[in-house]
Amino acid sequence: MKFMKALIAGSIVLISLAIVVPRPCVAQETSGAAPQAAAESESTSTKPKLLSLIPELPEYGGDIETRAFLSGDWDGKRKELAEKGILFDLSLTQTLQGNVHGGVDTENAARYSGSWDFRLKFDTARMGLWSGGLLELHAESFFGDSANDEVGATANNDAFFPLPGYRDITLSHVMYTQALSKSFGVLFGKLDTTGGDKTEFAWTHGDNFLHSNFCWNPIFARTAPYSTLGAGFFVTGDWGTWSATVFDTEGVPNESGFDTVFDSGTTVATEARFNVKPFERPGHQTFGILWSDKTFLALEQDPRIGLEVPGGLAGDLLRLASAFGDESGSWAFYYNFDQYVFLERDDPTQGIGLFGRFGISDGEANAIERFYSLGVGGKGLVPNRDQDRFGLGYFYTEWSDIPLADALGVNNAQGVEIFYNIEVTPAVHITPDVQVLIDPGGRSDLDVAIVYGLRMQVSF
Repeated sequence: MKFMKALIAGSIVLISLAIVVPRPCVAQETSGAAPQAAAESESTSTKPKLLSLIPELPEYGGDIETRAFLSGDWDGKRKELAEKGILFDLSLTQTLQGNVHGGVDTENAARYSGSWDFRLKFDTARMGLWSGGLLELHAESFFGDSANDEVGATANNDAFFPLPGYRDITLSHVMYTQALSKSFGVLFGKLDTTGGDKTEFAWTHGDNFLHSNFCWNPIFARTAPYSTLGAGFFVTGDWGTWSATVFDTEGVPNESGFDTVFDSGTTVATEARFNVKPFERPGHQTFGILWSDKTFLALEQDPRIGLEVPGGLAGDLLRLASAFGDESGSWAFYYNFDQYVFLERDDPTQGIGLFGRFGISDGEANAIERFYSLGVGGKGLVPNRDQDRFGLGYFYTEWSDIPLADALGVNNAQGVEIFYNIEVTPAVHITPDVQVLIDPGGRSDLDVAIVYGLRMQVSF
């Protein structure tokens, strides 16, 4: 917490200085564009003097019905800060979910929860310091109670961040990126590892699905903690992006991790994301591999996959039995794709597409041996509702026969989810959602769970 308070205090000082101190005039570099450099068509009022990793600035202005940020431009001060290299936004997510059939409990099974997310960026190019530098910070907190316990499955992905059951404000992402050429760069810091598995229609921290198995691939939970110290590099071009990172397998969001970094395990990860365009319709093909040298205990499963050790005597006996067994190392391979199959002729930002994920692990240290998901999503399906998003997906989780899963009677699980994200204004979205979960959490003793949800997201 001391580290976070100091960082927030420093950010406030930098913001204050940016308001009162004019930006220095620096000559335009000509050595080539950094990845996602500002477009030539960008207006001179927002175009940085140096090459920037932020292609263009958000539009903060407009009336309350058309602006993307509810609090607006602050009489021009917010735009002025952005032009000087300081961008920030605050968002609130509120979720009401209830279990109406099957699962663990349907009596008084409605739960209200939510999260605050504050994101801050410092663009060294727009600040007039040097080309290609970007510092990103993400502070978050969770409040309320999710319906996951009543369902017996991970029906609310947001409840697992920054940590399940954790209520304090957490600085979970502090990453610095430096482009060294137009196609190569490095990054380091406390990394949010969920960003690597994004698809166009299903991803975490987004305005789409609620169930965690559609937000990210659970196959790499064993070797990739949510927030951890690490470093890596990336190569990018018109073909796509290839990256490689090394990070601490032991990382947790609410600790800096410097005292124990790489002491008990190191994960090496690489991912290649290819841009494809069959029949002039955009899509992506992503392949990734993770490997860790950590010695894993049977009970050390990531809480994000929903596999929990019971309390009482049964839990004590299970802990005693697992204390004599461990697995050295773990690996996972994952693949995902997204592909538009239809685009609106007059507006290519609207369309319908397919997405899917697949994962396979060693099945020894990892409680999940295989994972599959497939779905359809898009934007602008309903006439005159051009910015509304929708999604329909199916997932199948195949658990391994490790002692913990076997002792808990956990077998395969599957489910379906459908949502429709309504844009009330560009800053306010409401999402009705329904999930049907078979063998919730892989427990065959639970009836099919039917879960309703209603989420509201506001960007300030």
